[in-house]
Amino acid sequence: MKDGLIGVGLFCVAIAVGLGPARAQQASQAEIDELKRALDQQEETVRALRDRINALEANEAEPAPAAAQVEPAAAPPAAADSSAPPSPIEEAEARMREVRARRARVRYHDNFDDKQEAAARPGDYTLDPDFRGFIPIPNTAFMVKFNPRPRVDMTLDDGNNGSEMRFVPGLIPVENQGSGARFNVNGNGSQLRVDMQAPDLPGNLRFYYQNDFFGSDDKNFSYRLQHFYGQFYGVVAGFTYGVFEDPDAWPDTVDYEGPNSVIFARRPVAQYKTNFFEDWQLTLAVEDPDIFLDTTGDPDASRRTVMPDVGFNVRWLPGDLGHVQFSTIFRTLAIDGGDAVGSDETFAWGTNIAGSLNVTDADTLMFWFVYGEGIGGMGNDTSFHNTDGAFNADGNLVALDYFSSMVAFTHRWTPRWRSTATYGFVNLQNAAMQEATAYDQTHYASVNLIYQLFKRMSIGVEGLYGVNKVKSGDEEDAFRLQLGLFYSLFD
Repeated sequence: MKDGLIGVGLFCVAIAVGLGPARAQQASQAEIDELKRALDQQEETVRALRDRINALEANEAEPAPAAAQVEPAAAPPAAADSSAPPSPIEEAEARMREVRARRARVRYHDNFDDKQEAAARPGDYTLDPDFRGFIPIPNTAFMVKFNPRPRVDMTLDDGNNGSEMRFVPGLIPVENQGSGARFNVNGNGSQLRVDMQAPDLPGNLRFYYQNDFFGSDDKNFSYRLQHFYGQFYGVVAGFTYGVFEDPDAWPDTVDYEGPNSVIFARRPVAQYKTNFFEDWQLTLAVEDPDIFLDTTGDPDASRRTVMPDVGFNVRWLPGDLGHVQFSTIFRTLAIDGGDAVGSDETFAWGTNIAGSLNVTDADTLMFWFVYGEGIGGMGNDTSFHNTDGAFNADGNLVALDYFSSMVAFTHRWTPRWRSTATYGFVNLQNAAMQEATAYDQTHYASVNLIYQLFKRMSIGVEGLYGVNKVKSGDEEDAFRLQLGLFYSLFD
């Protein structure tokens, strides 16, 4: 019995051992089949999605019916990240979009040789309230404009007019002038301008620099400073136009030197500019006394500075009519003489009425009338000579009487073509001890035709005529034909 039970047990164990692998193999096969079915379903889903994408792309390629076309909704603006501050460049660009100033009430004439841009203006006035060509300086309140103005002039003279580079009637030789045509090419009128402004700050803060290359009369490209000043709350300090000059009344000449009779007074200055009432402006000034004395009669004499030049100008701007400026200057001429004359001094003064009148939209009239004693050194022509003071017959220093006048008329034939005719006259009252060849009187006349090819490029041709008369009564004239071309890259 016992042996029978053992046999049955062994038989059961053998069956269990034999059935175990069969059951395990059966379970593994079922799991594999399930995974295969799941993979097949995934593949069917991918195929269905791919077919759907292909169908949508095909529908987009075909134009929809007119009735079905719907304007796509604008995408909502991206939310600004308030935690990220704008970059310095973004801040500067935003400031440039917002900043504006008041346009100067005087008309911008856009002359061949522009003298208006360099002028300091009272209050927050500027010639260009849009600040074209200016570049914002990141992390500062300033913006800057670099403007190179390359220029070339070709001149043909009928003889020796005293200077190949300039046309100055007072330099025309009255003796031994010589004959024969003379041709010259120079680029001395080329300029570099740098203008820095901060118009979004109160006070109209500005720094201005300008130079040309007329530092020599006998060679090309000799550096000469024209302007270097700062301006803040109407206070102007540095090297720029004197109070006795009117840069808005210079005529439009191809000749870089300009008429004989205008005032040329660029010097170290301390000025205050302000507006009062609606149509009036005032400038008060203390300036360097650049004095020119004729020491004939005492070769050992030398000038002596006693006081600065002081003066003021008042400008009237009656709307679109133009402007009129009345200027004054007061100064003292002094000299340390040698054994022949001795030391002496005398008072000098000057008055000046200048302006520009807009006769029509296409016509402009400019004028100057200057009179005074001891102011010849500020004249555009007389500044090439010692014309402020000289010795009289008694050996006393006297201020020389000076008178000059200028009239110019500009007509714009078309927006690109224009012409200007200019006449200037200067007379200086001579003193007894001056030499026979001393400056006495000059005439200047010019007429031109200017074509502005592009905003940044102009070409002009001009005929010039000058007469020089000296103390002895001798006189000589000269004629010049001039062709000028210049670029203004960022105007």
